[in-house]
Amino acid sequence: MSIKTKCQSGVFAGLTLFSVTGLGSDFQPLMEKAESVDRAAMLEVGLNLLQRQENADSDQAKALLQPLADNGNTRAQLWLGRAYRDGLGGIGKDINKSFRYFEQAGGREGMNPEAQMELGRAYMKGEGTDRNLIAAYMWTALSAEQQGSWTSKAIKQRQSLQDKLTPVQLEKAKELVEQLHSIYLKQP
Repeated sequence: MSIKTKCQSGVFAGLTLFSVTGLGSDFQPLMEKAESVDRAAMLEVGLNLLQRQENADSDQAKALLQPLADNGNTRAQLWLGRAYRDGLGGIGKDINKSFRYFEQAGGREGMNPEAQMELGRAYMKGEGTDRNLIAAYMWTALSAEQQGSWTSKAIKQRQSLQDKLTPVQLEKAKELVEQLHSIYLKQP
């Protein structure tokens, strides 16, 4: 099934959901954009579905976000990672899927700094991967260098990790961050 067909199916179901729940008028402009397969609107509607407390519909959220995530949209990957970690929007918890989404969004492919913070958290807690405080520090430090709504949280997480590492581990982690900057994250 093509991404357009998947998106249109998800949009139709989303329209049905919103019209049945009485929320259609609030989301009408977004749904109109999504009907034309506007990826930004698909993302926004999918995120709204994930964040709803009542009448959560995980199938609809996944129908909108999964095609975007499969095509490299790091925000969709980030939020699917959170959904699988925390059970958002009625999505069943799956910590391994969660880690893979954070890895896609924060790693070499995506370089999403908010996802890098989540990846650091996953390594710190051993969620979906082995616990690795050096890797946790490395990803968190990369995130903390960027400016955004997550920055203060990333700085606190980095400090917490710094306090847990031995001086030798901390030096190794900082060395890895520098290597990432000079080789891996070097922009062409």
